[in-house]
Amino acid sequence: MTAAADMGLDGLDGRLFALWMSGFARRWHMNPAMSHIEDFNCGHQGRCAMLVITLFPDHSVELLRAAVTHDAPEVRVGDLSKDMKKCGGEAVEAHAALERRVLTAMGFAEALSSFDRKRLKLVDRLDAFLFVQVRHPAEAGRNGWPEDRAWLVSQSVLLGCGAEVAGALDAALLGDFT
Repeated sequence: MTAAADMGLDGLDGRLFALWMSGFARRWHMNPAMSHIEDFNCGHQGRCAMLVITLFPDHSVELLRAAVTHDAPEVRVGDLSKDMKKCGGEAVEAHAALERRVLTAMGFAEALSSFDRKRLKLVDRLDAFLFVQVRHPAEAGRNGWPEDRAWLVSQSVLLGCGAEVAGALDAALLGDFT
């Protein structure tokens, strides 16, 4: 896959349909503890957009667009497990480059500032953690999730939304959605 035409993304109709279809890519397929729980990229990206709007009322248009499109390439190139991404290396870098190429071909590669990239990473990981806490509470206490929770708390403080993130994490722990 080197050109947009090779990916079926050479016109707005192709890009529009590809983006729409990308929402049906299943999440958690690489996580044995979570793979039985139904979640799709459209739900995840929509939740990320809600988190952006709520946590960062001063958000840029680019950040909001990235929130609702950042995983769209997975329908074409798949996803890597959290553990694989932590390993890093050439394969992980090559996959990330391929994701960027597909997102660019789709017309959704947003030029985010360094600050907005940190914000996007926070909401992406926050949605994942909240989803695990709510849908599989036992999993939230193992397999690296406690460390992710600590990262979310510390990173959210640095990004100016520590109280809001702590509140959401506590509510998810209690199952309190009132």
